[in-house]
Amino acid sequence: MKWQTGNHRISRVLSIFILQFAILVPSLPARDVQWVTVEGIALMEDSSEEEARNRALEDAMHKAVGQVVGSNISVETILVNLRLSGSIVGVIPYGRVVDKEIIEEGMEPILRKGQAVPSLRYRVRMRAGVAEETTGTDPYFRVDASLNRSSFNDGDEMLITIKPTKDCYVSVFIILEDEKVIRLMPNRLKEDNFLKANQTFSFPDEDDKRSGIKLRVHTPEKKDAVTETIYILALEQPLKSNAAGFQEGIYGIYNGETAFMRDLIKEIIAIPLGKRAEKLMQYQIRKKNGGVK
Repeated sequence: MKWQTGNHRISRVLSIFILQFAILVPSLPARDVQWVTVEGIALMEDSSEEEARNRALEDAMHKAVGQVVGSNISVETILVNLRLSGSIVGVIPYGRVVDKEIIEEGMEPILRKGQAVPSLRYRVRMRAGVAEETTGTDPYFRVDASLNRSSFNDGDEMLITIKPTKDCYVSVFIILEDEKVIRLMPNRLKEDNFLKANQTFSFPDEDDKRSGIKLRVHTPEKKDAVTETIYILALEQPLKSNAAGFQEGIYGIYNGETAFMRDLIKEIIAIPLGKRAEKLMQYQIRKKNGGVK
């Protein structure tokens, strides 16, 4: 598909960090925990050693969750669930680190490209026990959304309407047929993605349109029709994802250089189910000569 538009401080026992990132639950049966060995890294930059250690530990834990839970999720399963129930609640579970063993850690120099003097980074290598959950959603946190059409002709304009039930930060993605992901919002033109509870938001809105911004859909070359999916993610806190990995769906034509849905899932699975609400909407695009009105 082508898209185009117009114009921390923590103690050595890490009690504070664990409460923030992954609550220890030693009573869980061993069979519910999978162990992996991971490495976390954080550049010192302007931070203290303890702050860098904190970030390196967080990085390692996030990687552990992604390695265990992410490998158990099939994008096909998510889309099948969408077709059957229209919901993905529980399909993308929550993974948490419930136990860990530090293998080695410490500061080390690293020479980055263009540097004459090495920088310092903190590196942690650990074994982490990860458990996944598919319960604990917040029934009062939902995001309602709709498209102006479910079937488009090549070149048609799309309008996305979103209404959350709680104050939240909303991200909008497109899942292509090859499971690659394009990021629509936030973007360089709309960095503020905070929505108030029960506020109806449209993309593009009237201000966007007055600025010449349009959301046009296109079929890929050599295809007469495609089925794609809008994925809306509403969170209590902004999404801390590798945004650079997901190409923006603004300014010009999509060039295929973007991350896959499985990469996005790895960013989401460490977010508790009760702190997120999701919505998937499928639509079809046809060539004009074979399109349906």
